[in-house]
Amino acid sequence: MKKVLSTIILGLCATLGVQGQIAGGNWYNGWLVYSANLQNNGNILMNGMAEGEEHEFMLVPVAGKKNAYRVTDSPNGYVDEFHATPHVQHLKDNGLDALCFYNDKNQLEKVMTNEADWDAENISKERWLAQVYGEYASEEENDVEKVLRWDQHSLSLGGIVLHYELLTFNGLIIDTGIIQIDEVPGSANELEGTWKVVATLRGLDFIALDTSKGTMPWDWQPAGTKYTFGKTDLDQGRFAYSSKVLLNDKQFGKLDKKTLRIMRNEIMARHGYRFQSKDLQEYFDKQSWYKPAVSNASVKLSLLEQLNVELIKSVEAAE
Repeated sequence: MKKVLSTIILGLCATLGVQGQIAGGNWYNGWLVYSANLQNNGNILMNGMAEGEEHEFMLVPVAGKKNAYRVTDSPNGYVDEFHATPHVQHLKDNGLDALCFYNDKNQLEKVMTNEADWDAENISKERWLAQVYGEYASEEENDVEKVLRWDQHSLSLGGIVLHYELLTFNGLIIDTGIIQIDEVPGSANELEGTWKVVATLRGLDFIALDTSKGTMPWDWQPAGTKYTFGKTDLDQGRFAYSSKVLLNDKQFGKLDKKTLRIMRNEIMARHGYRFQSKDLQEYFDKQSWYKPAVSNASVKLSLLEQLNVELIKSVEAAE
């Protein structure tokens, strides 16, 4: 499987290195937006601001290689969060414009995307919400099943519409997944309060947080209440968004290794990939949406899917 997968990814990526415009764009790295500024010598200075601290690095074109760059530190001595991923490839296809950062082992570790929006908070919120949208059912013992629906406009539990806020700090998502749910006058609302929303293989866990110990999220501790919801709209898989949303926010890194493996291979399975690993084949054979391809040679991933596979692999390897 690894050989076939590598051939698919490397073969497609090799054909996608079309020349694109980096300078002048807004580039999102998963939590912060950088501006790209062309220098007189042809280098590109990438600059971002986070909580009053400047982040900056330089992209230097590699002679003789198309759309290839190396990373050097900022000439101004600012924070360079990309110093450990010195090799960069600019890839563009089907609306996705990406700067891909590889380490010395040629493993993809980070991806920046060219965005129309310059507001990192807006992008981060939209990216995270796209990963939790859907319908879920409560899995509490001795409890009447309650349906949780989360779409682009609202969150509802048992038919009660809940107003919530995805918490941020200084305009940045510092711990995506912490939400504040308001009281619903005249209705019983078990989810009133502050919650950490955690993705699982089955669905979502809502973990109540005690906010009395401090004003910052890192000071908050679990309060003892937990609600578990299983995803019910599985017509394209548990992690259907992994074929639609670039996972450069690294929220998936909070999943356990077993779940990460399922998530990564689900991307392949959506295209009918046939697995050599018996456990994977048995798992996807049980999924109603899985339709095995005649041959793995016909399996084609989008650039976004290729990058997500590689990003997940890098997190798995780091554990």
